[in-house]
Amino acid sequence: MRRAIAAAVTGGLVLGGAVAMPAYAAVRGAAKAPDKVRQAAPAKPRAGKSTTTTNTNTTKAVVFDGYEFKVPASWPVHRLDEYPRTCVRYDVHAVYLGTPGSDMRCPAELVGRTQTVSFIPGQPPGTRSGGRRPDQPGTDVQRLPAVHSVITQNAVQHEMSVALGTSTLGATVLGTYGTDPAVVKQVLSTLHLAPAGTAPTTQPVPAPVRPRGRGPRSIRRVQLPSTSTSWPGVPAHWPIEVVQPPPPPPPPFHLVGGFDTCTAPSLPTMRAWRSDYADIGVYIGGVNSGCAYGNLSASWMRTVASETWGVLPTYVGPQAPCWSGTGVLIDPGSAAAEGTAAAANAISEARAFDLGTGSPIYYDMEAYTGGTGCTEAVLQFLSAWDQRVAAAGYVTGVYSSQDSGIADMQLAASTKEFDFTPPNAVWFALWDENPTLSDGDLWWPLSDRTKQYAGNVIETLGGFTLYIDKDIVGGPVARLLS
Repeated sequence: MRRAIAAAVTGGLVLGGAVAMPAYAAVRGAAKAPDKVRQAAPAKPRAGKSTTTTNTNTTKAVVFDGYEFKVPASWPVHRLDEYPRTCVRYDVHAVYLGTPGSDMRCPAELVGRTQTVSFIPGQPPGTRSGGRRPDQPGTDVQRLPAVHSVITQNAVQHEMSVALGTSTLGATVLGTYGTDPAVVKQVLSTLHLAPAGTAPTTQPVPAPVRPRGRGPRSIRRVQLPSTSTSWPGVPAHWPIEVVQPPPPPPPPFHLVGGFDTCTAPSLPTMRAWRSDYADIGVYIGGVNSGCAYGNLSASWMRTVASETWGVLPTYVGPQAPCWSGTGVLIDPGSAAAEGTAAAANAISEARAFDLGTGSPIYYDMEAYTGGTGCTEAVLQFLSAWDQRVAAAGYVTGVYSSQDSGIADMQLAASTKEFDFTPPNAVWFALWDENPTLSDGDLWWPLSDRTKQYAGNVIETLGGFTLYIDKDIVGGPVARLLS
């Protein structure tokens, strides 16, 4: 009875016998009414529905590689050893058994994080495909005598892990979470050796992933302050004409075709795709990363750079308080501090991938719809992000929708509203199927712009299929450490 009461008070769940599942924590700020409602681009469409609550009150046992643990009965189980192209997604509840494949079929638009569990055999804890890097130590939060191990939490990346066996022959069980680690911690605490002869958990034949399309986004025109045509102190009736010299010509640059996807493709895929593309956007980290790292490593970065690829390193951290997705949101009361903290983590990730100073780090701020309070929190967050990233010697960049994040930054940069520090470069999403950078009256020159002009595209080149968003790149790309 004491155990049941304690679980109810802390919001955990009790596994075994009669099971009570807690409602997952609601995203921060979701109940807040916006001060002012305005039209903005919708959030990226999801390839599968993600929720923050569950109605199930039962669990099921999962058996793999000689171990057993219990998860909510509604969570699907994916056998990566049988279906290696399955996308390891962190934005929907699921269990993944096996090592992520080198050619995962991941929808490009995945962003957000919720409770998932991955059992990765033969992998020391902290390697790239399993989540955090070895140089990101966590905190031990619970001993697991049944498997002679501990649950380790990385609060920055919203991950928990358990190392099983030896560092060379064992496995890692990785759990991700959005705002509340209680469910993942409880799942990991049920790990034990499976009884002899217990059959491993199977998976039905998966249905093919079909990303949902979306119509083109409209352009929201931002009215800039007009140029003055009078001189202070000169009588108004004098015939005065202020002639401004023409602006200097922009530096020469060449538009490049590119694409971005949720997880780094394999090197054979990259070589086949180089025939049609020259730049790629990849996620290097962030608490709202929606996919496993897959092939991404410093070695991968160096190899693709040597094969003349340009890379747009992207970090996806806390999102706007009025974002409609599932994951970690900006707290308006500490937006600047959170922006600084996210920048520090992004800099650490960039250095781990051998990205030298002078490289851009693009912050992914997904489309949002909200009022003045939400906009101000976003601008305070991004301003602090820009300042911290620039102080470390990196080029600052922001990816967002033309109708929300880009429009808000545009207005703030041109009017000096909110004391905003603008990024050096922007990567704007406007799905009009038009690969041009001359969209609207943007504050940033063409050489500091990249446009995502098409999304949810399934394309095959050289026998390798990817789920991508298409980009036209004029802005900065990565430089590697010498």
